Amino acid sequence: MPKVKKDVKGNIKSESITFRIEKPILDELRSEADQKMESVNTLVNQIIKSYIQWHKPAKKAGLGYFSKVLLAESMNHLTEEQVIQITEEFCNHHLKDISNMLGTSNTFSSFMSALRSWLDSSGYNFRYDISNGMDVYVIQFDLGKNFSLYFKTQMQLVFRQFDLKNAEAEMTDNTVILKIAI
Repeated sequence: MPKVKKDVKGNIKSESITFRIEKPILDELRSEADQKMESVNTLVNQIIKSYIQWHKPAKKAGLGYFSKVLLAESMNHLTEEQVIQITEEFCNHHLKDISNMLGTSNTFSSFMSALRSWLDSSGYNFRYDISNGMDVYVIQFDLGKNFSLYFKTQMQLVFRQFDLKNAEAEMTDNTVILKIAI
């Protein structure tokens, strides 16, 4: 990912540029901006940032879009043991390669930054809090127990990979909770 340049006050530098946008697309952008109660400029910046920070590198990493319903139904045909085995094989053989293709450095903070980008881009609801000296992520997937088990297991393996002793992952049928000591 490109380095963010800041001015002497720490503000992110920006430049002006002019684009020609087809009217139906611009009308859609204006409508979306109105619904979100933000400017078209802010919305366009979010779209471009999302493309640069997630969609472009994700495509290079071999990640794609799929139906959440199909994923949930497919996962629910597996036993818990199969979910754990598949997760371990995936993490041991592919997760580091994907992280490298996403352009993240091999640090836990970079991993979590990429995770937040994925959650935002994928439309999953999540909440981040700091509580009792812990970073707490509550992630609502609504994809069933086996997907929650997959993600919980993946995060436990990530915690182990980065040698985090005071981190844990909990789950319900539709939600995963991550607690990481600061």
